[in-house]
Amino acid sequence: MHKVLPKVSISLLAYNHEEFIAEAIESVVLQKVNFAYEIVIGEDCSLDSTREIVLHYQKKYPDKIRVFLSKKPLNNRQSGRLNFVRNLKACRGEYIALLDGDDYWSSPFKLQKQVDFLDDNPRYAICFHDAIRMYENGSQRPWLYPGGKKEVYSLADLAAGNFIPTCSTMFRNRLFSEFPGWYYEVSMGDWPLHIINAHYGDVGYIDEVMGVYRVHSRSRWSAKSRVDVLMTRSMLRRG
Repeated sequence: MHKVLPKVSISLLAYNHEEFIAEAIESVVLQKVNFAYEIVIGEDCSLDSTREIVLHYQKKYPDKIRVFLSKKPLNNRQSGRLNFVRNLKACRGEYIALLDGDDYWSSPFKLQKQVDFLDDNPRYAICFHDAIRMYENGSQRPWLYPGGKKEVYSLADLAAGNFIPTCSTMFRNRLFSEFPGWYYEVSMGDWPLHIINAHYGDVGYIDEVMGVYRVHSRSRWSAKSRVDVLMTRSMLRRG
């Protein structure tokens, strides 16, 4: 089991995602690739049946899925990054793709296309693609995220704002050794991670819709107040 090192590690975070987690995992298992990959799931003491669903899939796909279970909740303002960081450090692949337990991939060729892109373009540290932003309560029509795109982005672009849907990103593993101290103080994990990674290469854009990003009342980031968002932006600029 797990004797072959994977080309790609999928870091999947799960917390109170019982309605969505099966679709997220299935969207990974259905990927058509010519390389080995692993799904690294960090389950953060969900209050619903998320943990049971995750363990069911681990038994179903023992050669693909590794699960890390929190013994006590890590999902709070002070330690919310710990589950995210723990999962990233457990990833063994050359590349890491991110996926939250309430999102999913809509193309079975997503991983292959991103691996081919990074293999062929060593100047890039990160690549991403379009995703559909879906509102669970129907308050808005689905729309393409992000908008106003270009082929190559830089660190300066990311410092100005996050334009990368979480479920769309793939990046080179082990670009840096340790996370800076300020990283654990911000209230979101992917944007500051992209900024750190962008110190080591450009950000490439693939013009194709290959994922769905859900917005719902239980979403960690969607539920953040405007004050939390502004505090995160301020810390990133100082960092």
